[in-house]
Amino acid sequence: MKNGATHKLKLFVAGSGARSLRAIANLLRILDDFPGRYKLEVVDIYEQPARASTEDVIAVPMLVRDSPGIHWRMIGDLSEADLLRVRLGI
Repeated sequence: MKNGATHKLKLFVAGSGARSLRAIANLLRILDDFPGRYKLEVVDIYEQPARASTEDVIAVPMLVRDSPGIHWRMIGDLSEADLLRVRLGI
């Protein structure tokens, strides 16, 4: 991750369905190579429905990067590892 910055990430999921679990696993597989370089919060919209509304969640799973740099979102099971790496700058 560029410049040693800590990435603040939120992954919105819907319960423990297959797509949600796959998104978590895919993301952790990439992030495990960068310990201490990210803060990840997993938000289950079934348990915290108000967060889905206040954070403008339009689909799940959805990864949100709050910082550093440009705020962005990525929807899907995060299986496109190369695209995710580019978006994260790794």
